[in-house]
Amino acid sequence: MARFLDVRRLLLSASLLAIGALTGCQSMQRTGTNAIIGTLERNSVPPALAQADLNMGCNYATTMVPLMGTMRSFNGDPSGLESILSTSSGICADLLANAEELRYLRAQRDKRTVEAQDARTSHKRLVEQTARRQLAAFEFMRTSLEKKLRFKYGETCPQFRRAKGDFNQIIYLLGTLSGLQAVVNDIAAEKVVGVPQDIPPKAEFAMTCLDDDKWWGAPQAIRATVWSVVPGASAGKDVAGTFDQSMTKGEKAGVRVAHVLAATSAGVSDDKARVRAVIKRFATAPGFEPNKDYRYIDQTAVAAIQHLSDIDWTLGTGSRTPIGGLGTFWDVKADVRDNLDTSEFLK
Repeated sequence: MARFLDVRRLLLSASLLAIGALTGCQSMQRTGTNAIIGTLERNSVPPALAQADLNMGCNYATTMVPLMGTMRSFNGDPSGLESILSTSSGICADLLANAEELRYLRAQRDKRTVEAQDARTSHKRLVEQTARRQLAAFEFMRTSLEKKLRFKYGETCPQFRRAKGDFNQIIYLLGTLSGLQAVVNDIAAEKVVGVPQDIPPKAEFAMTCLDDDKWWGAPQAIRATVWSVVPGASAGKDVAGTFDQSMTKGEKAGVRVAHVLAATSAGVSDDKARVRAVIKRFATAPGFEPNKDYRYIDQTAVAAIQHLSDIDWTLGTGSRTPIGGLGTFWDVKADVRDNLDTSEFLK
């Protein structure tokens, strides 16, 4: 019955939109357009977050972002959808950038200078594209929620209403995470995007506004990431302990965003042992089951941790992590699983 009513509402909204377009009535256009946007938020976002195919999801999002933008021509506000779609679209650019980074490492290892230089340039271009999409996701989130919930991002907390509360919170969380990633990727791209450097401290405050248990330990992990990368921010903070608690929550909740943040932060500090420890924990958490409602988000974590593992294996062997080998390491014989033939790597 609810789905039938949603279809009726969508048809009614489309009719209002058409009438408004013909008559030039802005209030009719706004009502019809925002009703369509609301229906899309309710009926398209949950199944998108529940599916586990990263390439399918991010390619779909990339094509949908421009379409959502056209709704402004009909006086609608699609910023919330644009934020979550831009977050997903950034994943496509990030996956391509990761592939070029591995190509660079292989070429550098084999002393193929020209190819290494080409791969490095390609990687930086894709990292720039990733940063632009992530910054767009952050800005769409801030625009959407500050207008709807009447607060100042990074200074005051929004009051998430029960209606659309979870949708607004997921935008708030993922948009914040995208903002932090945009800062990191812009640095890697030699700051050609110009991502504002005040995002990390604002993000650190913003995450105090969310329920850490409800959102898989990710809010506190984001705060710990800021503490670990901003000079002086870690004073008096238990960074490692916060990451460990967040990872435990993520494992229980079925979404391992905290692991990615912990490993990335360790990488920034060049703590290779810690990076490996997080990768191993990610791959071997006993009884882990991905959250069926947020499998897409957990799959982004899988891709990120897989890439960190691939970097380790490529630096050591010239090849990516073997199939089934996530959580094992090329130079630790006792840690290699029985079904992996690593004899060639360990000679």
